[in-house]
Amino acid sequence: MAIKTRSTLADLERPDGSLGHYDERTPLSTPLIGQDGAAKLGKAARNSQEGLSLTKEPLQWMRQLSACFSWRLIVMVICSNHVLKGFVSEGLVTRTMEFIFGEFRVSAARLQMLKAAAISPWALKPVVALMADIMPISGFKKMPYIVLTTLASFVAALGLGLRQVNSLEGIVLCLFLIFLQVSTINLLVDATLCEEVKENASCGPQLFTFSWLGIQAGQVVGLMILGPLIYHLGPRFSFLIAAPLIALMLWPALANFLGEKPLPEEERAPNTRVLRRHPVLCALTLLVGVLVLALLMGTFFLPEGMLVPLAIFICIAVPTSLWFFLRPEISGPITFYFIFGILTLNTDGALFYFYTDSADAFPSGPHFTAYFYTTGLGVAGVAGTLTGIVTGSDMFKTWTYRSILRVTMLAFASARLLLIPVLMRWNRSAGLPDGLCVLFVVFLQSMCFAWRWIPKQVMSAHLTPQGMESTTSGLIAGTANMSMILSQYLGGFVLQLMNVRPTGAPGDHYMLADLWKVESLGALAPCCILCFLPYFVPATSQTEALITERRDSATHGSPYERLCARWAAV
Repeated sequence: MAIKTRSTLADLERPDGSLGHYDERTPLSTPLIGQDGAAKLGKAARNSQEGLSLTKEPLQWMRQLSACFSWRLIVMVICSNHVLKGFVSEGLVTRTMEFIFGEFRVSAARLQMLKAAAISPWALKPVVALMADIMPISGFKKMPYIVLTTLASFVAALGLGLRQVNSLEGIVLCLFLIFLQVSTINLLVDATLCEEVKENASCGPQLFTFSWLGIQAGQVVGLMILGPLIYHLGPRFSFLIAAPLIALMLWPALANFLGEKPLPEEERAPNTRVLRRHPVLCALTLLVGVLVLALLMGTFFLPEGMLVPLAIFICIAVPTSLWFFLRPEISGPITFYFIFGILTLNTDGALFYFYTDSADAFPSGPHFTAYFYTTGLGVAGVAGTLTGIVTGSDMFKTWTYRSILRVTMLAFASARLLLIPVLMRWNRSAGLPDGLCVLFVVFLQSMCFAWRWIPKQVMSAHLTPQGMESTTSGLIAGTANMSMILSQYLGGFVLQLMNVRPTGAPGDHYMLADLWKVESLGALAPCCILCFLPYFVPATSQTEALITERRDSATHGSPYERLCARWAAV
């Protein structure tokens, strides 16, 4: 994948994955409405319906938000989303990994596999949600998981920042713990936001806009300081800045800013009702978790040659399981996006060396500084994402899903192919600077990615059967994130096969000679499945329902249900 905003955009692909931490007997938003919140709520709702503009009336917009929701919830959003997810995760940590792994002179393929292992907690979000629903701790479903992952993440950040962890395995484990905290808190906080919005739907768009804009702002601030930090103090120093901000989450968590009420004594035992109510969805969720952990373990305990059949097995097992157990309206789109994600063939590891190799290692390379690579390309990616979201929401409002996918997939492939002249160094012959060309390509790819993401999120909402919204969205999140991880592995395998094996050492000039071929394959391969689009994705618009029969069933019409019916008849 050419863009260096992969992790960020991959995060955009992730629905919140909540499994509905909801007790029908407990009013969800009572603790989170301030003492005078109820009095202000009616007025705020009326103002929301009138439509305040964030750009024209920012102060009134914020006053309306604070009238709808308590200051505790808003502070929790700031700490968890703006600071932790935006500034720490996307701004500081994610873009530091390549520099840390690059210090070990690992090959591009190995670098990608290590990155994939580190960010794998994002694919485990639905499993974490299922655990939180089934296994409350001390009467709480959210607070203990936030506290435990925060403590582990804080120790991991200190270990990296103080250079107490120096093996590749230890570094990946520390990064895994940091991303486990970020993904867990993101999951549980988003679940609370969804619960609050159900109680106050009129202010819901404002709350999610506040959350999302804060993440982007935090990310930009983090990117602006990350480049100079790496350039002057090294990549590990960013973890010393991240550590206290990671620990900051203990304050709103222990103060119960989520407003979580303790369960009665008789309900504090492991709860298996979710498993009994939705056995198929829960089984598929656990399957995704087991496969992710198998891939993670295989990264360290299996030779790279053995990882190939393991990854191929997962690529076959996941869509096959979806097809067999889920109704066609759900399994079709999920499978299409899963296959599309795999075929993108991520090449970030090779591109890292291509962009940042020294003159000794790659004499004709761009020789980007750490500042330009992290801050310049990162900000360009954020700008492209924002542009895509702003323009795409209006541009594709009346289009069908098939039409959107055809256009955006071809546009994304074209944007990715624009990097080929840079990889072949043709731009230098034309007098075009490397930095300007790459910034332009990153912006375009991010914009095209965002165009495709908007309808995907809408489709995901339409794919959830009644009463199973959170469980189904969690499964969609898990499969989408798994496809992004598998793309890292399969891209690495292709790099090895094509003998593209840079390590940052002298001689990379020869190792990077065929990178353009792998990049071209990654751009064109996803387009091959466009001919199967009518078999997977419905020809409906974003405003039409996708599930029209048996709306409370996730298995209606599936081979699994038909087989069960035959067995029952016998």
